[in-house]
Amino acid sequence: MLSYLERLDHQLFFALNNALATSALDGLFWLFATVGNGTGMLSGALLGLWHFDRSALKRHWLWLILSVIAGAAIVQALKYGVARPRPLTTFAPLLAAGERYIHVVGEGLQYRSFPSGHAQAAASVFTYLWCLYPRQAVWWGMGMVLAALGRVYVGAHFPADVLAGVCLGSLSAWAAVKVQRQRARGDHTNVT
Repeated sequence: MLSYLERLDHQLFFALNNALATSALDGLFWLFATVGNGTGMLSGALLGLWHFDRSALKRHWLWLILSVIAGAAIVQALKYGVARPRPLTTFAPLLAAGERYIHVVGEGLQYRSFPSGHAQAAASVFTYLWCLYPRQAVWWGMGMVLAALGRVYVGAHFPADVLAGVCLGSLSAWAAVKVQRQRARGDHTNVT
């Protein structure tokens, strides 16, 4: 069963990485890969809150940061525990023989593929914002999908890596929102 899932993951990787490759998308996904790390995503979200909703920024900045950090800590533990090679290393013999091609945009990463830290950071930020602003859910969902897809597109991760990253990021954000709301309710009841 595990070998079947791994084969499926590999097939899906090549389908997404090779089929979508165009010079027009290279720039878009390079940008997502560059600013899509935890620092970039977090900075963008905090700047957006500062610009559009400063009262939400005051209540949520710490919890948003904690959601990204908590998810990142789990991701790093799993990266070193699982130590899954990235696509360039996994398929190195096939690439050298000319039997396969990987579309790489940016740095060709080699090690610690599972799970995707970029996908986790994006999911932490976008899920937290989704909880704050559910009417814009389609935008937050699109942001998560583009960040995750971008990691496969640039040749850095397998689909299972980004799926795990999205799940971890969403869970860490959901937990942070839940704790923040419980604490806010507790602070409010203590005041009255």
